[in-house]
Order: sequence, then structure tokens, then C-alpha cells
Amino acid sequence: MSKVILGIDGGGTKTHACLVDLEGNILATAANGGANWERIGVAAVQKSLDEIIDAVCAEASVSRSDIVDSTCALAGVDWEEDKKLLAPVISALALDGKCQLINDSFAALFAGIPSGIGCVSIAGTGGKSAGRSTSGSVQTMGMELGEGGGAGQLVDTALDLIARAHHGTKEKTALYKELPAAVGFDDPVEFFTAVARGRVSLDETLAPLIFSLADQGDAGAIEVVTKVAQQHANDIQGVVQQLNFEGSTIELIRAGGLHTAANRVFDEVFEKWIKATLPNMHMQVLDVSPVFGAVMHAAHRYFGSVSQDFITNLTSAAKKVEI
Repeated sequence: MSKVILGIDGGGTKTHACLVDLEGNILATAANGGANWERIGVAAVQKSLDEIIDAVCAEASVSRSDIVDSTCALAGVDWEEDKKLLAPVISALALDGKCQLINDSFAALFAGIPSGIGCVSIAGTGGKSAGRSTSGSVQTMGMELGEGGGAGQLVDTALDLIARAHHGTKEKTALYKELPAAVGFDDPVEFFTAVARGRVSLDETLAPLIFSLADQGDAGAIEVVTKVAQQHANDIQGVVQQLNFEGSTIELIRAGGLHTAANRVFDEVFEKWIKATLPNMHMQVLDVSPVFGAVMHAAHRYFGSVSQDFITNLTSAAKKVEI
């Protein structure tokens, strides 16, 4: 019988799975739609996970009984009651209890730091800041509860700013015209009316427009990007204050579209705020899929102590794989 380790990373819009052997060699990967129960419901998460496990097992020519340990790192797992809500889903995966459910931010952490000791700032469709030390782990609670919200927050902040510009309390910059135009409105009054009456909604797909305007020097867009970058930096400062990190350097993984877009304004503000209060923090942008961190997390559970050979095999192969 083959022995394999499974990692699953499920976000708001896509889910990735990866199977490796006990030496850390990648056997198969798979992808499908989102697995955030807050967005698609518990039943849809069950279907998504079942489908992706079937797909990755078929690709590797193994069965679920060959899986010796696994981690499901899912967006929306923010509270203990979320784990209880999804416990029947995990049980129904027929992995014989060899599966742990965690928030997807920790997959990104383990993907960038194989030991899982450090901090992670997620700024993608949504946002999450988390950290893990030898004494425990913490994570932020949600955008409605003081957390940086990634592209969603960026768009919400931009809407708030152009509304204030319409009221006359902020300057009308290019953002004031470009944001409504991006969703088909030339008349600001018609745009705001449609937003107020629920005929149009703005989503995270508008984030690249805001980043582009900031890069072009638009004062309104720069103000929006600055506010969101500062929020994400502040969240990391709060995480560090709650954890007892040993040693002189704290590792920070930056992941998600806002961190990987190489936007000058966002990067400069985020890094400046981090270095001002946490000068011993070493930052790096995640350059592999977080699903490999879910695999690493499961490997820690299975082996207790993961060998350097396993880490080297997995991390080197992960850089060559696109899912």
C-alpha cells in the first residue's frame, strides 16, 4: 500500500490540493472552485472537497485509504465554532480521522516557513494576519472586527473616499471618475444611486484599477492604498505583541494579490510601518502556492519532526509547479 500525505488549501474563489509521498516528492496536484463556507455554504464545501480529493487521488493512482495524514486549510475557519460546524464535513471525507482543519492563513505560513514559526500577512480577495510561536498561535478575527481586508477593503475604502469627494469633503481626483466608469457609469449621481439601491455592487476585481491609479500618482488612490497597507501592517504588529517569539529575528510571509502585485505605494507603506515598530522582522513574499504549506502542516503532524530531506524535496519541487 502506498503512503501519501494530503494538503488542501481552500480560499474564497479557488481550492488547491496536493499529494506527496513520505519523502516529500509531489505526486499530484488538483484545483477547483472555492471552499469558504461563508461564501458558498457548508454543503458546497463538502462537494468541493470531495471532488478535489477524488481528482488528486486519481492523478496519483492512490485511494483515500493510502492517505496517512492530511490538512484542510480553509478560509472562513476563524472561530472554534466554525471547526465544529465543519466537523461533519471533515468526517464525511472518509480519511479515518487523519485530517486537521485550520484557517488557510496558516497554510501560507508553513509554505513560506517550513517550521511554521513566524507571522503571515494575507492580503488577497480578503485579508488575514496570523502568527505562530512555540507557545501558541493567534489570528485576526475578520474585517468587520478590526482586520485588514485585502482587495475587498481596498474597494470599500475607495468607494467611501469618492463618496466623500461627492459630498465636498475630499478632493475629486481621477479615482472619482474612473471607479464608476469601470462598472459602466459616466454620471456620478447615477452611480451612487445604483449603489445605494443595490443595483450595482463593487467587488475585488476593481483592485487593479486602484493600484494602477496609485502608481500613476493619483492622490485619492494613494490615500486608499496607504490606508489599507497601514491596516495590514498594524495587524502584524498586534500579532507579534500577543506571541512570545524567541530569537533576534521574526520571519514574516507576505501572501495574496496585494502583496504579490509589486505595487510601489502598497509595498513602501507596508514595509515602512513594519520596520518602524518591528526592526527585527525579516519579510519575504510567498513564491509558491499555499497548498504546499498545508502539506507541510500535515507532515509535522505525521512525523512529529520533519526531516530536512522532506523539506528540501517539497520546497524545491513546489517552486516548479503551477496549479
